[in-house]
Amino acid sequence: MPGSGAVTASSLEAAAAGAQILRAGGNAVDAAVATALASCVADPCNTGIGGFGGHMIVAAAGQVPICIDFNLWAPLATTKTYLSTATAGPSASVIPNVVAGLSAALRAFGTMSWAEVIQPAIVLADNGFVCGTTSRRAFETVTEAPFVSECFSFEPTKTGAGLRIRQPALARTLAQLAINGPQWFYEDPIAASGSRCLSDGGHKIAPADWTDAMNAISIAPAPSLRMGNVTLYSSPLSTSGSICMFATVAAGREIASNSTSESPESICRWAAQMAAAWSYRFGTKEGNVLADDRIEDWIKRAAAFKSSVRIAGDSGHTCHLNTADKNGMLAAATLTHGKLWFGARWVLPETGVIMNFGGPAMSDPEPKVIGHRAHGVTNMCPTIARLDDGGALAIGSPGARRIASIIGLALVRHLCGQVPLQEAILRGRFHAEDRSRSTFELDRLGAAVGRVLETAFQEVETERQADYYGPCTAIKRDNDGALTLGLDDRWQGFGTVIE
Repeated sequence: MPGSGAVTASSLEAAAAGAQILRAGGNAVDAAVATALASCVADPCNTGIGGFGGHMIVAAAGQVPICIDFNLWAPLATTKTYLSTATAGPSASVIPNVVAGLSAALRAFGTMSWAEVIQPAIVLADNGFVCGTTSRRAFETVTEAPFVSECFSFEPTKTGAGLRIRQPALARTLAQLAINGPQWFYEDPIAASGSRCLSDGGHKIAPADWTDAMNAISIAPAPSLRMGNVTLYSSPLSTSGSICMFATVAAGREIASNSTSESPESICRWAAQMAAAWSYRFGTKEGNVLADDRIEDWIKRAAAFKSSVRIAGDSGHTCHLNTADKNGMLAAATLTHGKLWFGARWVLPETGVIMNFGGPAMSDPEPKVIGHRAHGVTNMCPTIARLDDGGALAIGSPGARRIASIIGLALVRHLCGQVPLQEAILRGRFHAEDRSRSTFELDRLGAAVGRVLETAFQEVETERQADYYGPCTAIKRDNDGALTLGLDDRWQGFGTVIE
C-alpha cells in the first residue's frame, strides 16, 4: 500500500516505537534505533542493552548501502579466557556494545537526538508491556533464576486475561542514558562495575576496556552480491552469516533458472548447496578467510566442496527489525543476547541490564583479530536488496545458522520466483550444514521432500515452529513508493505502514 514509512519488529510495542518516531519526522535510522531500544525492553529474552549487538544495514536513496558493525568483541589479551563450555554468569559474557552501535548509527545517519529516540523505550520499561507468546515461553524456562526478580515485576492486565511486565530498574538506567548520552554507559560507575564483574568471571577486563566499546564500531560499505537485476547488501563476510546467505541465494537462483525450485528434487539440490557452503566455511582452514576475496569466487569454491565434514550444531536467540521512511531510506538491523534466552542470565548490579551470552562465540569458531581486539563469528545477516527498477527490500531473521537459509529462501522465491513477499516468507523452509543432517518443515513442504532428502543426507529431521527462534520480517518499497510488509507466522512478526 502507499505510505510514508514502515516498521517491522519482533514485538508490537517495538514496532509502535519506530512508528512513533517516523510520525514525528524521523528518518529510517532514527526509527530503527528507537525500535531497537524498545526491543531491548519488550523482547528481553532475545536482546537488551547488555547484548553484544549485531549489524545495521542502511540504504539511503541514491547512496551506497552502509553496514554499521557492532558485533561481539573482546580485548585480544582476554580471548583465551573464553570457553565454549561456559553456561551462565559473567564467565559467559563479553562487554556489551548495543548502546555503542546504535548511537554510532544515529550519529552517522540519524536526524533526531539520542534523548528523543530513547524516550519510547523509557516509557515502555516504566509502564510495562503485555507478555506475548514468545516472552511467556521464555519466562517459563527461567522461573527460578535470581535475575528475574531483580529485573521484572509482573501483574495481571486490567482484564485479567494477560500479564503486564514492568522493568523499573531498567527504566531508571534508560532515563540516565537519555540525560547523559550513550557514552555514560561506558564510563564510571557502570564501567567500574561491569569490568569488575567480568574480571570476577575470569576475564581481567579493566574499565578502559569497557570504555573501548565506543571505539569498537565500524562503519563501511556493505558487502554486496549482484544477482540478475538485483544487488544484495549485507553484513561483514568473515564475522557474520552473510557469505552463506549469498551462497544460498546464488544456488537457489541457478536452480530456479533451470527447473522448478519448489520440487522435492530441486529442494534437495538446494539443501546440498547450503551444506557445502557451511562445510567449506567452517570445515576448512581457508573457508572463513574472506577479507580480500571476491564473493563470487568463494561461492564457486564452496559449491565444489565435496568433503563430508561434520559441523557442530548451533542455536541462538536474536531480534530483527526493518524500517523505511518517506525519502526512500531503508534500514535492517539484527541484535542478540546470544545462544540462550535472556543471555547469560545475570544482571549488571542495580541497573536492570541483563548481560549477554557472547563468551562462547569468542572461542568457537576462532575469532577474527583486528588490531588489539578479537571479533567473534556469528550468523546474523540483515540484508537489503536493491532492484534495478528502483525498488528495494529490507529483510532479516532470527534463527542461528538458519538465518542465512531463511533469508536466502525468501529472497529467491520473491525476487526470482515472483512469489508475493508475504507468501515467500510463509513458504516451507529447509536447512543443512553438512551431509550428516538436513531439516525441513513437513507441514509446509510435504513428506515427498523428506523422502528425496533422505537420498542425499544421512539423517533427515522435521522442523517445528519453535526451531526458528523468532520471526523473519521484511519491508519492500516498490519503484512507485508503495510499501509492502512480510511478516512471519511461526513466531509472530509485527509491522505497520505509516500513511
